Amino acid sequence: MKHRTPDMIAIVTIKTTLKRLIADSGITVTHLSRATKIPAQTLHNWLAGAEPKSLTQLKKVADYFDVSLDYLCFGKEPKPKKVLNEYESEINAGIFEVVLRKVKRQ
Repeated sequence: MKHRTPDMIAIVTIKTTLKRLIADSGITVTHLSRATKIPAQTLHNWLAGAEPKSLTQLKKVADYFDVSLDYLCFGKEPKPKKVLNEYESEINAGIFEVVLRKVKRQ
């Protein structure tokens, strides 16, 4: 019996997660290809279980669907940082001033 390596598990997860994201979004592989500038054949290969060769391409797909690379590759969302929890009482007491401003995307 063949054991699954972490790479094999990630490939299966990418395949499954990508299929779900595409279906849930109601888009086609062609649309995703045009939006991310990743060749449609590359996306079809991933959906068939091929190993992604480019981290940059994976990042483009994750960004398109507004998910993390952890979610796309392993089906897990990263754990939230506890930074806000540490200051929750001060924030709720009004000690901090929050400023929102638009930033340029690169």
